[in-house]
Amino acid sequence: MAALQQHWKNLSVSLADAILTISMNRPKVNAMSFGLLTDLEQAFDHASKIDHIKGVHLRSGLGLSDMHERCVKRHRPTIDKFVFDTISRGATVPLCCSKPVACSLDGHTLACDYIAIGTRKPFRISVTELAVGVPFPTIPFEIMRH
Repeated sequence: MAALQQHWKNLSVSLADAILTISMNRPKVNAMSFGLLTDLEQAFDHASKIDHIKGVHLRSGLGLSDMHERCVKRHRPTIDKFVFDTISRGATVPLCCSKPVACSLDGHTLACDYIAIGTRKPFRISVTELAVGVPFPTIPFEIMRH
């Protein structure tokens, strides 16, 4: 596992009882970014290919401040790439994993087979990106609806 860890600058990866836990390793905001989504794609690909991994536990969230800054600057190519390519690929990565995927619902954890929600109430699950003017792509939105 140590050899694989070096590939993922933005992830913390651990393996226990045949379950690969993938957590964000972005101190301060601990949320999704271009680099993190790329790392996620690679980590899920590795999990799918390694026989002794029987499942994946994902913990993640979207970095709204990062995207808000990009939207304020109105740099359209960067926004389009993130919204229509990077987020869509990152959101669908768990769907493509050959192992069962569970998530801790503490952020933007889409397309998992199982979801664990904490005991604090009331629960509100929403697309917070819309509140700060970040465009949200159709594919991840449809995954969340179901």
